[in-house]
Amino acid sequence: MNKALSFVRLDFLTVKSYLKNSLILFAVVALIVILSTGVSTIVVSVVMVFAALLAAYPFAIGEKNNIDALYPTLSINRRTVVLGRYLFALIVDICSGLFACLFAFAALTVMQKDFNAWESLAAILIIFLVYSGLQAVQLPIFFKLGYMKAKILAYLPFFGLFLLVFVFFNFLENSIKQVSVLFEWFAANPIVTVIFVMVVWLGIMLLSYKASLSFYSKRDF
Repeated sequence: MNKALSFVRLDFLTVKSYLKNSLILFAVVALIVILSTGVSTIVVSVVMVFAALLAAYPFAIGEKNNIDALYPTLSINRRTVVLGRYLFALIVDICSGLFACLFAFAALTVMQKDFNAWESLAAILIIFLVYSGLQAVQLPIFFKLGYMKAKILAYLPFFGLFLLVFVFFNFLENSIKQVSVLFEWFAANPIVTVIFVMVVWLGIMLLSYKASLSFYSKRDF
């Protein structure tokens, strides 16, 4: 684990020059969204999309500079690389969600609008689970194909999610009613809900990690 955490630090150093511009972009987009909608949950969702782009930077930089071929010379094995990338993506997601929430709070306070902290925190948790689930599909693609070959394919799950939400809310009224009933049951059983969600999330991430490790172990650099 210590090696994986050291690798996470190495990834942050790799993308350090991009972080300032990314934070400025996050802030500008978040400001536009909050001014136009006044809804904090939308800000969180938009910022998390940019977080997914930032989490892919180490793949892009690594491939451009052929860094993967140097890892063995630094005694960094492939298991450490894969675990480190997953931890890097997780940290970026958490920090981006908190950044979006704090930014929304500050902006709405200045605009003298109500800010529902519990609602925003719940939104962050739900959006985090959804986007990290999408990243669980995205990361194995990067590890299998490399950034340049996978950069279009790897973002299809995100576009697929937006399309699915659009179709669901515009054409499937009966399904909406059924899902509403399901959500009401989960809301009435919070402990069961938390356990169920965590087990499913951990299962998805574990399967994703194993797939990534398998793909990356077979690549030649």
